[in-house]
Amino acid sequence: MNINKNLTILLSGQLISQVGDKFYLLALSYWVLESTKSTTTMGIVLFFSLFPEIVVSFAAGAFVDKYDRKLIIVGTDFLRGFIVLGLGALFYLNLLTLPLIIIGQIFLSVNTAFFNPVIPAVIPQIVEEDKLTQANSKTQLIRGIALILGPVLGGLSVVRFGYLFVFMLNAGSYLVSGGFEMFMKIPKVKADSKSSTIVEDIAEGYKFIIRDSNLVLMVFTIAIIHFFVGAIQTIMPVFAGKLEGVGVQNLGYLQTSMGIGMTVISLFFGFISIKNKEGKVLFGSLFMVGLVNVLMSLLIYLGINQVFFHSILFSGFGGFLILAVTAYRTILQKKVPNNMSGRVFGLTFTAGDLSLPLAMLVLGFLLDRFDFAHLLAVSGLGLMIVCIWFFKLIPDSQSLTAQQPKNARSA
Repeated sequence: MNINKNLTILLSGQLISQVGDKFYLLALSYWVLESTKSTTTMGIVLFFSLFPEIVVSFAAGAFVDKYDRKLIIVGTDFLRGFIVLGLGALFYLNLLTLPLIIIGQIFLSVNTAFFNPVIPAVIPQIVEEDKLTQANSKTQLIRGIALILGPVLGGLSVVRFGYLFVFMLNAGSYLVSGGFEMFMKIPKVKADSKSSTIVEDIAEGYKFIIRDSNLVLMVFTIAIIHFFVGAIQTIMPVFAGKLEGVGVQNLGYLQTSMGIGMTVISLFFGFISIKNKEGKVLFGSLFMVGLVNVLMSLLIYLGINQVFFHSILFSGFGGFLILAVTAYRTILQKKVPNNMSGRVFGLTFTAGDLSLPLAMLVLGFLLDRFDFAHLLAVSGLGLMIVCIWFFKLIPDSQSLTAQQPKNARSA
């Protein structure tokens, strides 16, 4: 097994498809808004970009554990490429309507529900355990680069080349990514000794998780991470509008700063080891995310409204968030037997995806009633308190990453 080759192929495909994805989502949002003049319609399209994934994710994890993971990775990328290609063709023929866009987004979202849990499940198969942290940080590096390049290049492409170019570019990015992934060599997962249905596999995955209080805590943790990400995403447009300068431009600076923070920390992970310190890194990083929220509110209270200073803090937010996600994924990969990892990651993605729109709903309601700086301060302090509580619940990283006894696992 050539670790570098397989991981390089996977990351190369991820980079191409994620940048293309950012192009597409930006172009689609602007096109719907421009065509319908309705933010409600744009919201509906974005809703159907996410909701089907939430519904399907946990069931998709059972498929990841039962069937060929390479086939799922390659197949979902090719399917997404053909779906976007079809939408682009309809756009070219002036046949693209709102119902067709929604149907396309539903199919894309369902494919993503299968693709997302298979990536962290596959990494332990192509990377040795002592390299898991570095491998996970590289996947987050790709995410940071895509966050920096995608919106900027997508906006420029729409202006210079038009919407059709962006549709075709994203379709091509999926197809090229799938082509890259065909050359990966992924060892087969040791299947359960007994024959079972998908429904039985889903039930077994659920039982596996609830038997371990630390696994339940991990699911709760990812829900908290996503809630605070959703909260900051909801506050960001309001935040950007209160700073000196043009609000939309400020929002671009803040988003880019987050991407830079993610990228820098992901690169830094390539030179350090957090072996047996994953728990401390996870909850310590989330504590720092809370502290960054408090510091951002403090600057507002002090009347410091220059976007430069807040961009520095937003880069810290992105960096600490990546630290937390990398440590979290490494913990689960060490703790969960690989033939159960699809279901475990599927459930955690479901928990995260549910808390993301919940945060947007809650914060949207609260922003109409309270100053955004107050909400930043309260949410930051709340996260810091929760992390201190988690530190007390988990005495050390070894207990957090320890696998369940064999008699507690699936057969």
